[in-house]
Formats: sequence, C-alpha cells, structure tokens
Amino acid sequence: MKKQMTRIGVLAAIFLSLSLVALAQDQAPLPEVYSAVAMGTGGSVGGKTMNFDVRITSYTTNEEVQKFAELVKAQGTDALRRALEKEDKGRVLPVGSTGNQIAIARKRMQGTDTIITIVTARLMSFNELYNNGRSTDYPFGYIQLKLNAKGEGAGQIMAAAKIKFDKKKGQYVIESFGNQYIKAANVRLSK
Repeated sequence: MKKQMTRIGVLAAIFLSLSLVALAQDQAPLPEVYSAVAMGTGGSVGGKTMNFDVRITSYTTNEEVQKFAELVKAQGTDALRRALEKEDKGRVLPVGSTGNQIAIARKRMQGTDTIITIVTARLMSFNELYNNGRSTDYPFGYIQLKLNAKGEGAGQIMAAAKIKFDKKKGQYVIESFGNQYIKAANVRLSK
C-alpha cells in the first residue's frame, strides 16, 4: 500500500510539473513582428526599395550587452563577431529570403516613442570573402527603428558596419562602410 501511495505521489508530482511547464509556455509572449520598406536614398542604392520584416523572439539583457561591450574592448571586432554569430534573438527577413539572424535586439522608450536597435553578424557572399575587400572589415548589420504610440515609424539601416572601442575617446563607435543611404520607411508593428 505504501509503494502504491509513493507511485501516486510521484505521478502527481510529474503531472503537476508538466502542467506548470505547459502553463508557462502558454503565457510566453509571442514574437514581435515589424514590417518595413528599405529605401535607398542616394549613391548606388538610390531609388531602390525592398520590403522586409523584423521578427524579434527575445531581447538582449543589460548583462549580455555588458558582456559584448567588454569583449569588443578587450579582444576586438573579430571576437565580437564570433560571439554574435552564436546569438539568436530573431531574424531580419527581406521578402523572398531566409534573412539574417539577429544577434542583439534592444528596446527602449524615449517619451512616447519606442526605439528598437538591432545588430546582426552580417552574412557575406563567397565572392566578398574570397576577394577580401575592405567591406569584410565591416562584419555587422545595424538597424534602428523609431515607432510612435500607434506602432508606426521609420528608421535607419547600415547594411555593413564596424563596432569598435575608441581608446582615446573612451567610447564605443559604430562606423558605417562608405556612405550608406538606406532608410527604413513605413515601419509598422504587425498584429
């Protein structure tokens, strides 16, 4: 009888723990999805447009950001890229493409506006890597979106960027590859 009561107690504990896991999964927030249009406003991309979505599955914590900041300060851009390649906070998806994995996703409020900042470890083509041109020194993608209270807005895109620590100024710098004239327009929170 005692063994049967123990089995019932163990089964009840297992059932309760599975129920709590299922309940926690049901209450997990859904991914945030934003749609936008990338617009070239000058240079070689002038007049070109591309629809894209940003799907954020989780946001980067303050502790993670601090870890990445220390990494680039101590070991440089290559170490940061290797670390960011392992991160998965969602995807930036140009229409008709599998897109690029988001390494850092941050969200903050500025008055009534929401600012979303995204960093990716940029995908580089075989030709770009084989030719080892100057663009390979800019291994990150950077997007910043500014949305109003209705979830609508605009933003800026750096398709190729470098993140480094300027020891003379004692600050982190994001440097764009060349003159990139890319804007994010018609940004909307998808519901």
